[in-house]
Amino acid sequence: MVSAPSSNPLLLPAVSKSRRVSTDDVAMAVIGCGIHSTTAILPSLRHAPVRLIAVCDLDENRRESARRQFGAEFAYRSADDLLSRPDLDAVIVVGPPDLHVSAGIAALESGRHVFIEKPPGTSIGDALRLQATSRVARKELMVGFMKRHASAYRLVKQLIAGEEFGAVTSVHLTYGHWPVDGIRFHLTDMSIHALDTVRWLQGDPIRMTAYKRPVRGNHALTLILEHTSGGVSQLDLSAFHPGLQERLVVTGEQAEVRVEGMTSLTYVRQAPGKSHYDANGRLTNTWSPEMVLPDIENDELIIQGYAAELIAFAVAIREGKGVNASIDDGVAAMGLIEAIVEAPEGLSTADLPITGAAPV
Repeated sequence: MVSAPSSNPLLLPAVSKSRRVSTDDVAMAVIGCGIHSTTAILPSLRHAPVRLIAVCDLDENRRESARRQFGAEFAYRSADDLLSRPDLDAVIVVGPPDLHVSAGIAALESGRHVFIEKPPGTSIGDALRLQATSRVARKELMVGFMKRHASAYRLVKQLIAGEEFGAVTSVHLTYGHWPVDGIRFHLTDMSIHALDTVRWLQGDPIRMTAYKRPVRGNHALTLILEHTSGGVSQLDLSAFHPGLQERLVVTGEQAEVRVEGMTSLTYVRQAPGKSHYDANGRLTNTWSPEMVLPDIENDELIIQGYAAELIAFAVAIREGKGVNASIDDGVAAMGLIEAIVEAPEGLSTADLPITGAAPV
């Protein structure tokens, strides 16, 4: 991304607002009409340059409700029947991890570009199968790491690319949530977002120090990751919060940016000509959504990243570009999960393979 001008460092890259041209709209279908699909994914499509052709779900009430509510032309019980249609450009798969794999592979093999929600399966093997199928089919496969497209985190990415920020020295990410069933589900269902975010900001991790403490079937988990960029990340991934707690701090050589709950951002840098020891020698800028204005940038689904990621998916397909995040990023995240699962309880250190997938 282009770095922000120093006179106004908080210029959020705009979500595309280009006129919708129906002949260029991507013909889309959605497999899976459960709670997440109908509260986050299907509502987000109104922002994207897509035409919703069909929805699919085993449950008749769910699929018919989704068809009526979101304006799909058709509703199917069978994914095979949906994929037999000749007029689909792309398919979105939203459901349990096994569905992401089976329906994702079927859609790729049918010649469609595919978006799957995270995680890309339950193991590195699942992710590698999806990756291999995508390459053979020569179709894009995007993974739903929506935090890359969330408003505050897009601004973080922009700021840390600026010359005045300097090289990133450290990232500290707290991502705590409610108790879940075991360490693998802890990581694949929720904390995979934190793992992808630090890799997106700093590149591949090459060494991991992990502290795993099991407590009544759940885990308190702290990671220190050394990255190819030379920076370090510290992640606190507890499964003992009553709700979701998220806090990001990125420190550079000359500045720092902090995000609370994805809706409050503070950027602090040294004032030109001021010593670090001067009182009031730092400049602080803040950002938060302007919810009083009914603008697309203040839509909750844009702020959270769901709508922005689907806009990016549709635009990438329409323009013949690569997607962000790709299945290569999904493989990298699942590889890190495998390393964490295999790490012994207590404190341990391990070298990590470099995936070669470059975060963008």
